[in-house]
Amino acid sequence: MYVEGLSDIPVSSYDEIERQINIGTSNRTIGNTNMNATSSRAHTVTLIKFTQKFFDQAGKPIKALKSNINLIDLAGSERAASTGASGDRLKEGASINKSLMILGKVISALAE
Repeated sequence: MYVEGLSDIPVSSYDEIERQINIGTSNRTIGNTNMNATSSRAHTVTLIKFTQKFFDQAGKPIKALKSNINLIDLAGSERAASTGASGDRLKEGASINKSLMILGKVISALAE
């Protein structure tokens, strides 16, 4: 899978995870609508890869347990009349709605 602009940043503490999530949040596209002054205009996926390493008494690695956590923040659906969107905001809203509809179809297909 290829995601344009994807970054893989190693961290070693919960504080560093939080700092990276905050950096990602500050880079999100937001826009003003009648419904929300900071309406999210983008979907965001954050993958956290955990590795727990175990060592013997001599310090030699004996095993590693790995797990991945995906944090998904989807932009909300848009109702053009309620948001007062026009121009680029209206086009963004239409794209958000289309992507959410497609995601719903994918989830339904996977559930079947």
